[in-house]
Amino acid sequence: MSEPIHHIGVLVRDLEAAIDRWSRATGYTFSEVGRYVTDAYVDHSEADPHHHDARIAFSKEGPPHIELMEFTGEGTHSPAQGEGIHHLGFMNHPDVLGCKERLERAGVAADGMALDDAGDILLWFTDKRALDGIRLEFVSPVPQPIVMDDGRPAHRDAHGFPSLWPTD
Repeated sequence: MSEPIHHIGVLVRDLEAAIDRWSRATGYTFSEVGRYVTDAYVDHSEADPHHHDARIAFSKEGPPHIELMEFTGEGTHSPAQGEGIHHLGFMNHPDVLGCKERLERAGVAADGMALDDAGDILLWFTDKRALDGIRLEFVSPVPQPIVMDDGRPAHRDAHGFPSLWPTD
């Protein structure tokens, strides 16, 4: 794998406080708060697809961008995971399933996966125990289930995909 890191995911207790803190510390501008919402998330907390609703914000500066994610659920994004670096994110991966299978053959297990209505992988995380406490995230090159924090549709990027950034 030789693609560049798109973002660094940081898990936080309070998203608004983290945006303020990271903005002051880095001078970075963060997006409006959005949500990654799916009813087909699988992780160590529940093997069957279940609801996952992660509040997120991305830095404008990057790559790598900073993705701030607020604690949610009982699994990969829960308070039990602790605050700090959660993952290194690789966007628009052309073969997420093939990458997952290759890494699993190499002994890197999965822990966290969002599926679309057909059961195809939208994104997946490696198990943090495999890589020194940090996950890798691979995101497929299709629209992701992102909405704004208040539930309204997300902005659209130049390709028509959901985005936390308004078009200029």
